[in-house]
This record gives sequence, structure tokens and C-alpha cells, in this order.
Amino acid sequence: MYKFLFFALITLSVFDLNAQKKSASPVLLTIDDKQYTYDEFMYVFNKNNNQAATDSRDKSEYLDLYINFRLKVKEAEDRGMDTTFAFKKELKGYRDQLAQPYLVDKSVDDVILKEAYDRLQWDLRASHIMIALPEETSKNDSNAVAAYNKLMDIRKQILGGADFAEMAKKHSEDPSARDMAAVRNQPARKGNGGDLGYFSAFYMVYPFETAAYNTPVGEVSMPIRTQYGYHIIKVTDRIAELGKIEVKHINVKTKSASPQDIEASKTKIEEIALKIKNGEMSFENAARNYSDDKGSAEKDGLLPAFEVSRMVPEFVKAISKLKTDSISQPVLTEYGWHLIKLVSITKTPPYDEYVYTLKSRVARDSRSNMSKESAIQKYKKTYKFKEYPKALNSYYAFVDSSLYKGTWSSEKAAQSQVVMFEANKVKHTQAEFAQYMQSHQVSKKKGTLRYFTDLLYQSWVAETLVYIKDQNLENENPEFKMLVQEYHDGILLFAINDEEVWSKSVRDTVGLKAFYDKNIQNYQWKDRVDATIYKCKTEDLASKITGWLKAGIALDSIVKLSNATSPLNMAFIKGKFQPEENDIIDQVKHEVGISNVIYFDQLYNVVYIHQILPAQPKTLDDARGIITADYQNYLENLWIEQLKQKHKVEVNTSLLNP
Repeated sequence: MYKFLFFALITLSVFDLNAQKKSASPVLLTIDDKQYTYDEFMYVFNKNNNQAATDSRDKSEYLDLYINFRLKVKEAEDRGMDTTFAFKKELKGYRDQLAQPYLVDKSVDDVILKEAYDRLQWDLRASHIMIALPEETSKNDSNAVAAYNKLMDIRKQILGGADFAEMAKKHSEDPSARDMAAVRNQPARKGNGGDLGYFSAFYMVYPFETAAYNTPVGEVSMPIRTQYGYHIIKVTDRIAELGKIEVKHINVKTKSASPQDIEASKTKIEEIALKIKNGEMSFENAARNYSDDKGSAEKDGLLPAFEVSRMVPEFVKAISKLKTDSISQPVLTEYGWHLIKLVSITKTPPYDEYVYTLKSRVARDSRSNMSKESAIQKYKKTYKFKEYPKALNSYYAFVDSSLYKGTWSSEKAAQSQVVMFEANKVKHTQAEFAQYMQSHQVSKKKGTLRYFTDLLYQSWVAETLVYIKDQNLENENPEFKMLVQEYHDGILLFAINDEEVWSKSVRDTVGLKAFYDKNIQNYQWKDRVDATIYKCKTEDLASKITGWLKAGIALDSIVKLSNATSPLNMAFIKGKFQPEENDIIDQVKHEVGISNVIYFDQLYNVVYIHQILPAQPKTLDDARGIITADYQNYLENLWIEQLKQKHKVEVNTSLLNP
């Protein structure tokens, strides 16, 4: 427990540590040959006082605690406690945890959140043409290059005047783009020509979403890669966010797709619309009587709440033009004709209210990796990263199908000193990459060798850059350096306190007894009563218990008699009570015998005082907890005096004066 208290103190506050270098601050404290600066003292003082330090008296008083703290840590270091395997392992574990926030680009998190929130303010309608490609395909594999080039050619034709929907039906490998003939368990379906309808942020995979939101209405994007393949995207509409939508509708189905049937259904929906407009019947009444959507007709036409991505685009487009309680013109969809009445629209809450939900959504999305990816790009600049693509191309020759089985050996490239990249003035070779590949390969069932090689290469580069950053954290971040130093000191402080005070006070039973005997006057009972309190549900039961007590009936029998019908009838408390320890005891006269019935806290209470106990010393067992704590303070003070005698302490107190 104590260790966690140390570390809680360590992480309470964050301060400006730009001036933490010893050379920039005068020496306040010297213990033997080790110096501690004024800035180091002020960092600890401010952290533990949680306020700006301006009062020299406060600082002077705290200085004694600081000296004691430094003496203990110095003693632990002198004993070599910081050289043990256990210490180094524990410190490394804490350091690794502390380092994590420094190894990502946290500034990107706010950008990601704001980007997502801004996109949620708009709903897009877009169409796409996809050339499918297994995710496990490297971008420079021949089939990936062919897919990209094919889409570039299709895009060129569309920009030249070709119809996007017709090109999607002809070329897209998304099967929803083309008409589908009826099969045994599924009716014929008309293709959507690549039209994906309306959607908002988080509905599409992130690369697709980004390309769509970055493409102006009416334009066609460059080919973009997702886990499904390559796509080109045409954005056909952009409307203000509709959020969560509630509508009522009246549906008139068409018997077929023939112009005559469509026109006949339109005539019927127009007649219904006219009746509503003229006040002959309400929208709800018309829905109940005329709508072909029987599920919603029973609910006055009300549909379950939905988002734009869950509804056909013509329906969404019509809703976007409505105000609450207004009714649309007849709208034709693949399900027939509709009249739509807008009930409500619930939009995304303000950013400050929605940010926690937004963080949760981002954490479950691939965009959450952007802070790591951004950090890698920064490290490349910081450490002057230089890559040699030809070295990767030549490396492919070392890779064979044994990689699929997880049995590939680094010996194939063990002698190759061809440099693949440089970072922080260090060159990294094909032989090094081979070692990494061997230790990180796993059995694969699909995907090209180039894809898996590229994947491992990217991981190797990223891990190398993160390692370089990690090794330089203390030099580049004074705040981090100080934080790690505090964990270093905290672990030592815990260990040596445990050795000299806490565990020692538990083991040293003879010393504890001697301390108790010497200070027994500090552990005294006041006048007490030995009593039993009977807490009754009814006054009648309390009166019965008074009689039973006078008759000499024992406690066990009283409990059985009282609770024969319910265990809640009576409860009792038996103990030795000092003044102001129990509200009921304080209300009765302190003399042996049975009290009157006392109504307190909605119960009827009877007190039986068995014995009056005069003031007397507490036994060691009575007060072992407080005595042990006092003994620990005694041991610590004695130890501090010994440390001050053992070590040479010099203080420049003039630094504390204003």
C-alpha cells in the first residue's frame, strides 16, 4: 500500500521543468558528495503542496522533510539497493508505462476527434467503382498495380463524359452495382450502379470515408486503397446532418416497374395527399387506412428511428427538405410511392458534450492508429531517416514460401550488409532485417510474399524508430527524466523504509513490547461500561425483554424468543463502551442494571449494564494498531538521527530567503 501512496504523490501534478538542468540552478543541499539543486527541491515542494511556493517559512519547514527523504534514498543507494535485479526490473516496468504517452503524437488525437466531429455534421451520398484486391497484397505487386491502372483508365473515361453508373455496372467488382437475376431463394434485384446512398462518419472504413469527405460534390476521386481493394468515388450530394430521424409515412406500392403501374400508384398517393391537404383526414388517419406498409400503418405510419445509412437515398433526400411536422411531396423509391411526415431529428450534441462518446467511437475505429503513425513520421524527421527502396526490392529474392509456414531462416540474408535505411546516424542492413523477420514471422495461409515482407519491414522501421525515441526520452524531455527519477527514488524509499521501519516493527516483538511499557501512559482506557444493547422493532417486545432480563433469562434464549417469528424483530450489540462512543449508552445512567426503554433511531432500545470498568491502561493487544504505528514513528525518528550522524549534510539556507 505504501508504495502506491508514494507513486500517487509522484504523479499528482505536472510542472514546468524546462529549468531542471543542474547547471542552471544553484545547489541547495549536499549529502556527502551528492548535490541537489534548488530547482529539484522546488519541484518536489510544489508537487506535494499543490501550490506555488512563495512563503520562505513554508519552504524552510518542508526542507527538513526533503533532507530526510534524500538521506533515506542516499542510504539505499549506498547499500546497493538500486543495483539488484528486482529493483531494475521494477523500475523498467514503471518506466515503460511512463514512456507510452511520449511515444505517440497526442496532438493528433484532438485533430482526429475534431475531424470526426466535423464530418458528423454532414451526410454524404456517394457512388463507387471497386476493383477487388485481397488485403494481403502489396501495393507494388503486379495485380495491385493493374487494379490501380484500370481504375485510372475508368476515371479518365468518366471525366471524358462516360456515365458513372453505367461504368460501375460494367466494371465494378462490388456485386451490388449490377442487376441480379432471381435465384432459388432470392428474387431478382436491380443494381445500384455503384450508388451507396447516404452515410456519415464512422459508417465506411476510414480511408474510404476520408476520400469521400475530401471530394467535392460532382467530382471523382483518385483511386484509394481499402481492405477490400481499390476504389474511385463520386460524391453526388452533401446535406446537413440529419442524425437520428423519426418519421411517419404512407406507402403505396407499385404492382410492377412498368410506367403504367408506377403512374397508377402515383395517382393514388396524390389523392391521399390531397385529402390530407384539404383537411378531410389527418396524416395518421390516412396512414391507418391507406398505407400498404401494414407494420407502420398500425402505428399511424411511424417508422422506427433510423440514421441516413439505413434508408434508401430518395427517402433521405426528401426528409432533408422537411421541417418538423411538415409533409413531403410524393416520393418514389424502389418500394413504391411515399408521403413522409417528419416527426423529429436528433442531431449530434455540441462537441464538449459529445467528446467522451466520440473518444470511445474513435478508439474502436482504425483512425485511432493515427497518433502512432504521426509519431513515426515525426521521428523520421527528427532522426534524419533515409530509406533505400532498391534495397527492399533486392531483399525479396531472399524470401520464399517457407515464410507461409513460419519456418523462414535469416541465414538466407545473414551475410548481406546492404543498407535498407538510416536513422539517428545508424545504418540498418538486410542482415538485421532478416533477424527481425525470422523472429516475427507467423504461419500464413494467404497473401503474397511481398505483402508479408513489406508488412514486416514497416513494423521493423517503426519499432526501430520508437526504440531510438525511447532511448532518448530522458535527454529530450526533462519532465520525463524527473518523473522516472522520482519512481527510482520512490522504489528505493519504499524498500528501505520497509527494511528499517515497517517490517522491522512487525518482526521486533521485543522492541514493540519495550516501547509499549515505556509509553503505557499514552494508551489508557477512560471509564467504561460492559453492556448489552437490545434493539427492538416494537415497544411491546422491548418491555418483554426487560422482564426476561429481570427474570435472569440468558442472552441466547432472549434472541430465540424475540426472533421466533422474524429475525428482524430484535438485534443486539454487546461490548465495552467509553463516553461518546455510542449514542444509546450515553443516554442511560452508568450503573449496573437494566435501563428504561429508550426510543432512538426508530427502534426501542433496552440497555443491560453488566459491569462498570474504571479507567485503566490498554493492553498491547487492545491497541496494537496504534502502538505499532507509534513504534514505527519512533523507529523512523531514531533512524533519521542515525543517518544524520552517518552522512555529512550541508544546506545553503540563504536560497530559501526571499
